[in-house]
Amino acid sequence: MNSEQEVKIKELIEKYNDILLVSMKLAISEDLVNLMILNKDDPTFILRDLFLNKETFYKIIMREFFKKNSSNVLQELRTMEHYTPNLKKKKLKLS
Repeated sequence: MNSEQEVKIKELIEKYNDILLVSMKLAISEDLVNLMILNKDDPTFILRDLFLNKETFYKIIMREFFKKNSSNVLQELRTMEHYTPNLKKKKLKLS
């Protein structure tokens, strides 16, 4: 990655940071719920009331996730410099 590309990425992250944070929060929360359902980790529905209060649910999940993984996530992000995703633009058909 050259310096111009790096600057552009930083600008885009700054521009879309709020949206990316929400996306990450939703993805982790949704994956956790799916794993709980798949593995029947809450058969007595102890977390039922918490699911109804989504904002509290998201905050708890993200707090615990980052408490457990912050050093691992940061370490992984440092090594992602060589990661190049294969992204293809998709054309949306509007009807």
